[in-house]
Amino acid sequence: MATGRSSFAKRQRDMAKKARAAAKREKRLGRDAEGFVDLDDGTAADAVTASPTLSNDEIMARVQSLHERYDNGQIDLDSFDEQRASLMAQISVD
Repeated sequence: MATGRSSFAKRQRDMAKKARAAAKREKRLGRDAEGFVDLDDGTAADAVTASPTLSNDEIMARVQSLHERYDNGQIDLDSFDEQRASLMAQISVD
């Protein structure tokens, strides 16, 4: 019998799909001056885009900011995971 567990690859695909959906949603909603999107529930989500113009240092700075906002309780775990996965996917390995 097969187990009910998801494979790592399936989980990664699901996280990437959620990150793409979040990026589309953020693009539709627009961004404020600080690069954060104001969501309907009054919280702010990081306006992460798939822009290849960000350097690895800039991406890591955004990851650090994301961790700080999660630690302060400003975002929930699901949003944190989606945004972190999106940022980590942008890191280029030379």
